[in-house]
Amino acid sequence: MIAASAALSIATCALTSIADAQVYKCQDAGGRTIYADAPCASGGKPLRLQDPTAPVATNPTACRQLLDETRRLAAEAERDAKRGRPTDTSKAKRRQTLVGEYQRRCAGISKSPR
Repeated sequence: MIAASAALSIATCALTSIADAQVYKCQDAGGRTIYADAPCASGGKPLRLQDPTAPVATNPTACRQLLDETRRLAAEAERDAKRGRPTDTSKAKRRQTLVGEYQRRCAGISKSPR
């Protein structure tokens, strides 16, 4: 019980510190863009970062694009297999990433009735 309470307290503190962090976009003396956790000397404005714990608003167009790209990569892998070409691991990994992203963002979305 005590261990669970301690773990919960640590997790809460960690998430609170992440949520309160701010990032500033600045330019160094050479004109390159840098990111810092403190305000820039030139008075840069803090960037608004997406809260990773907040639910993502789903864009149906993005869901269609994810699905289309996943299908395209699957069809390409099938064609390559029929031709006896070796599996392209980078494309297989990209497809797997896209499938995961589609499931995370688009699962449960259905077309609204017209």
